[in-house]
Amino acid sequence: MEANIINLENNEDRKTITKLVSEITKKVNVNQIYLIIGDEESSRHYKFIIIIEDMAKRFKQRVKEVLDECLQEYPMFYAQFFTLHYIQNITSEGNTFFLNHCNKEKLIYYHHNYEEGWLFHNVDLSVVVIKARENFLNQEEKILGFKKGAELFLENKSFGHSAFMLHQTIEHSFLAAEYFLMGKTFTGHLISDHQNFMGNAHKEFKNIFPRENETDTNLLNKLNKAYCDTRYSLNYQIREELVLEIKKRAEDLIQLVKKYVEAELLKCERLLKNNYQKQPLEKTYDINETKTTDNATDESILEKIKKLGKQNFMTLTPIGGTREGYYLNYARVYDYLDLFALLQSTLNVCILALEEQQDCTLDIRNKEYDVKAVLSFAKNLIPLEEATFLDKMRELILSTEKNV
Repeated sequence: MEANIINLENNEDRKTITKLVSEITKKVNVNQIYLIIGDEESSRHYKFIIIIEDMAKRFKQRVKEVLDECLQEYPMFYAQFFTLHYIQNITSEGNTFFLNHCNKEKLIYYHHNYEEGWLFHNVDLSVVVIKARENFLNQEEKILGFKKGAELFLENKSFGHSAFMLHQTIEHSFLAAEYFLMGKTFTGHLISDHQNFMGNAHKEFKNIFPRENETDTNLLNKLNKAYCDTRYSLNYQIREELVLEIKKRAEDLIQLVKKYVEAELLKCERLLKNNYQKQPLEKTYDINETKTTDNATDESILEKIKKLGKQNFMTLTPIGGTREGYYLNYARVYDYLDLFALLQSTLNVCILALEEQQDCTLDIRNKEYDVKAVLSFAKNLIPLEEATFLDKMRELILSTEKNV
C-alpha cells in the first residue's frame, strides 16, 4: 500500500524523509509516524516516533533491527518505536511525552485513515499533568537523596563511596530526563550509554562529559567504574578533586533536567488546554435503547468468551485426587503468568548450569551450543504476554460461573 505521507511540503529533506518512511512501512506494520525536528547542532536532527501494532516482546528486537538497517546510512535520523498499549499505559501513569509530540502537526504518516485523539482515547487527560508532576517530584526526591549521601561520604573522606552515590545521582537524573523527554528509559548502568541515548535528541545532555576532551573522557570512565568496583571490590580508588568535579557535573545535570522537564510539563498543560478534551469522547445512544442494547451485548460477549474458554483453555483448577498406582507430586500456581514465569526460571537455571560445567562423555560436537540454543529458543517461545490475556479470560469465566 502506498504510504500516506503528509506535512512535509516545506521540509528541505522531504525526499529523503519520504524515501525512509516508504522503506520502513514496507517492512514493519506501522500505524502512524510522527517527526520531531531537533536543532541544527543536534547529532540526530530528525527523530521518528513510530507507532506499531501490539506484539509480543520476542518480535520487537526484529523491529529494532529492521529500523537500524533502514537508518544506518542516514546519521541525521533517529527512530523509536512504541505500541498503542504502551503509549496509553505510560500516559495514564503521568508521562507527557506522547501528548507533546504525537499530534496532528507532527504527523507525517498514517495507515488507512487518521483520527485525532486515537492514541489517547482510553486516557483520562484531566489528571495526566498532575500525575506527571507527582512522578517528577518523586524522582527528584530520590536524586537529591543520592546526592546528599554523596556529600556525607565526601565529608567522611570516603571518596569511593561518594563516587558511587554520585554515579546513582547522575544515573537517576538521566532516567528522569529519559522518561519525560524520550518516552522511555534506557536500560543499563553506564553513564556514557545514558549520555549517548539522551544526546541523540538533546545535545546539552551529551556535553555533561564531552567525549572530545581526554580529561572528561577519563573522568567519565572513572565514574562508570564506580558502580561495579565500589559494590563488588575493595580496591576502587579515586582522588578527592575528581569526586568534587563529578559532583559539580551532577549538580549541572540536575538543573538541566529540571529545566527541560518543567518545559515539557508546561507545554503539555498548554496543549491540553487548547487542543484536547478533558475526557475521552464516548459514543452517544438513544436513552430508551441504552440499557437493553448494552445488556444484550454484554451477555452475548460473556457467553462467547465462556464458550471459547471451555473449548480451548485450561483454567488451572487444582487436581482433586490421585490416580491409582501413582504417587502424584504437583505444584499449585496462581495463574498462567505465574506458571510461565516458573517455566522461564527453570530454563534460566538450566542455561546457567551449562555455563559452568559440561559433561563431555558423549561424542557430540558442540553439544553445549546445541543445548543452550534449544533452551534459549524454548524460553523465547513461552507466551508471557499471552498469559495476561488468558488470565483475564479465566477471571471472566470464573466470575460469570459464580454469578449464575
